[in-house]
Amino acid sequence: MNRARTLRHALAPSATGLLALLLLSGCTNPFTPANPEPPSGDIVVEDFSSIDAMLTTMGTAIQTRTQNGADAYIHTYADSLTPADRAFRAFYDPAVKTAWVSGSNGQTPPDPWTLANERGLHSKLSSIRPNDPYSFVWVRDPNSPADDEIATDVWSVHIKYTLYATPASTGDPVIIAAGYADLLIQKVGSKWSIFEWHDRLDPDFGVNPSGDQRTFSYYRLESL
Repeated sequence: MNRARTLRHALAPSATGLLALLLLSGCTNPFTPANPEPPSGDIVVEDFSSIDAMLTTMGTAIQTRTQNGADAYIHTYADSLTPADRAFRAFYDPAVKTAWVSGSNGQTPPDPWTLANERGLHSKLSSIRPNDPYSFVWVRDPNSPADDEIATDVWSVHIKYTLYATPASTGDPVIIAAGYADLLIQKVGSKWSIFEWHDRLDPDFGVNPSGDQRTFSYYRLESL
């Protein structure tokens, strides 16, 4: 089951063709509504009614570099309000973590990464190309396209993510973040949220890419 969701925010016309080549098509989960559209302007409309709607909200929030965007981004993750609740955890790509530690004078990163740590990632991503519009693209991992229900209202979802910036000077999108994520997603009441993010390196770019094509693992560590 392959599906794609593309989020665009103030993209130049020349960027549209490139991004269209990245999209996959296919069937949808029975609980998924019509494809959610990102909102216009700088206000994120939070929608957690399905897995795809929640992931679209996450991506739109990354594109929206305001406090509203930062808040909406955090709201896509599970927050433990009682001891029985699941709390969000992120796990680094091992190779990325090893390389980062070796270049940071042995600084010990949080392990696992918690929701409190995650609050700094939105600002870090926003600061990479602060003057350029962003476009966040996620597709199902072509090597693991199926969503698997591993427990009641708990799903395992595998995505490939790419974050683009489009400089006004060229109008051509530039990749500034890329990787894969194995997600554990839960439904509590009517809300879907991510409670585990297992990050994976994109082998097309490697641990030390020539540009900014880094994983979320790297940017999480850099946000400390």
